[in-house]
Amino acid sequence: MISTILDPQSKLKRRMVLAVLILMFVGAIIATIVHRLEPNTYPLHLIIPPLSAIISLILLIRLYTKPQSLQQVINLSILLSVMFLVVPCWFFSVRAFSSSNISLVDNLPPISSVSLMLMTFMLITVRPQRLLLATIMLWIGVAGPILTYFIFNQEELYSLRGLDLLMSFGPVMGTQTVLIFLHNHLQSIVESLYTERLQYYAQIVERQSIRQNTLEQAFTQIHNGPLQTLALLQRDVQTEQISQTEFLKRLNELNTEIRTVGHSLIDKNNTLINSVISPETLESANFENSLRLGEGTSINLKLPLHSLLYEAYSLTLKRNLPYFQTIRVKVRNFSPISQASLNLEMKRDLCLWLEEALCNVGKHARGVTRIVVTGEEREGNYILKVRDNGCGLKPGKERQGTNYSHLLAKRLGGEFRRESLPKGGVICELSWKVGELPKSAMING
Repeated sequence: MISTILDPQSKLKRRMVLAVLILMFVGAIIATIVHRLEPNTYPLHLIIPPLSAIISLILLIRLYTKPQSLQQVINLSILLSVMFLVVPCWFFSVRAFSSSNISLVDNLPPISSVSLMLMTFMLITVRPQRLLLATIMLWIGVAGPILTYFIFNQEELYSLRGLDLLMSFGPVMGTQTVLIFLHNHLQSIVESLYTERLQYYAQIVERQSIRQNTLEQAFTQIHNGPLQTLALLQRDVQTEQISQTEFLKRLNELNTEIRTVGHSLIDKNNTLINSVISPETLESANFENSLRLGEGTSINLKLPLHSLLYEAYSLTLKRNLPYFQTIRVKVRNFSPISQASLNLEMKRDLCLWLEEALCNVGKHARGVTRIVVTGEEREGNYILKVRDNGCGLKPGKERQGTNYSHLLAKRLGGEFRRESLPKGGVICELSWKVGELPKSAMING
């Protein structure tokens, strides 16, 4: 469960924050013990260390048990750390100002190293947009009262502790603030380059997807068009059921179909070439709104699905396939689908599937006299069905069209079946659940 909540970068940051909280807890416990053993100690030393230990332990337990609270724990840790630094600085500075018998260098706790460690922690955990402002505010809150005190009490600067405090809260913190500013600038440049690189790779992946879709569409167009014509021509030649004149005529038709498919592929290839230059063209290529059927007619994929299925049905049955001529009864009914609209790619695939199923009837269903083609919603499923009363399926291995049908059913999250009927004929059926259609098959937005 944790692996699904946190990405790798957050996991690494979480481990680091856990380690820091453990060190804070251990350090606060040690400081509490040391101050308890001192003969004369300030009440503030008896309050801040144990309170810091308790809060560190609470944050440690929360982050360990609830990884999703990482950012909240980071914010609370920084806020409390700043308070535990600012309060002593102001307390001891005001106390030294108000009494001539008390010096700041002799009473101020060793907080310079803690402040530098806190700034490093902020550099790692705070978002770049807020880091510079948070660092400047920390500098003012921690170093402000101490440096102001030294301006009016310069004699304390001659001690080693005074020089150490002056360097730590003056040039060192100032230098670290400048480095943080440079870090922010460099990080913004790196993020910009990273984003550009991701966009570049995303475009490459999208172009590869378009090319893959184009190849699949090219195969389907060739399979449902010229290959169907060529298979029938080959069969008629083998059975000597064709004259020379008819043979030449059908060769010319085959030539026309091949050239039409070729022109269609050239147009798509030109679109892809332009898409390398223009992202807008790339998007239009990915959602091309027309489909060319095997017989050469194009249909508009922006129409509703049931209208597209009717167009594919009507145009396919007009093709010159031998067993279409023997059909006497044609029953068709395509009901509207009640779910959100399918995207153009899925509409294209469904129309090509119907064309393929009808072409199989026209090419293989010897003796067919009746065909029933329906698309209807029933018990939460949309069922697209082609049924004939021909000679049935011939035994043999699955063809490419069957493999494509199974792939399409998988993309829809549905099922495909194709089998002979007991009384003769074949049923070819594609179904999917209306309410469970994958998002990739639906129109975006």
